[in-house]
Amino acid sequence: MKDEQKVGVVWEREERALVLEGEPVLGYVLSWPRVEGGGLGGRWISRYYARLAERWRERWEREVYWRACLELAARREAARPFSPWYGELTGETVLLEGGVLSLRFQGREVRGDGRPARVRWGDVWALQEGAPRPLGALFPGEKGWRGRLWRSLVRQGEELRRSGSCFLDGDWARKAKGARPFRGWCLTGEGIEVSLPQCAAAPAAEGCPAFLLPLEEEASGPQ
Repeated sequence: MKDEQKVGVVWEREERALVLEGEPVLGYVLSWPRVEGGGLGGRWISRYYARLAERWRERWEREVYWRACLELAARREAARPFSPWYGELTGETVLLEGGVLSLRFQGREVRGDGRPARVRWGDVWALQEGAPRPLGALFPGEKGWRGRLWRSLVRQGEELRRSGSCFLDGDWARKAKGARPFRGWCLTGEGIEVSLPQCAAAPAAEGCPAFLLPLEEEASGPQ
């Protein structure tokens, strides 16, 4: 593995405003990471995110743009005002150490009703291999680690409900389990961060509720 001091993550940023007959219809901001100094594994990771950015770009510039144009036309016909739609995908480097790269992404899209649709997820990579790092790799030899993390998530969710910090549904735990929250995890200096999809177990206004699950003493950190 290359000297980690020489490995870095540069975030590319693209901003565009799409118009129809001179009138703004859709604006978007798109960010994606590029790994520098990470060797072949870093190049694989960079190519993955370049392709991901292209998929988001194509969706906004085709499907979402066309739908925004249709709404603009309908509002013109009804002599009603039109507000441009907006999309955003941002990200940040959360952790880069021990040959592990952890990233957090957040997306937001606002259409004609003005209510934002949100997504949030994390990606964790083994830099040398250029491959996703499975969550179980943090707990070598430990049986029942998934159940332990789930119980920690439920305890934290109940604390959030009682304190009023997050208005989770009454049966949020059952709904959360079906949402498979450990799929898009993120590794931080404090533990494992997971989130629930918007509307999966809470009102839309809560966005994507996030939980930070500490690594207990018996759990091993990244090697």
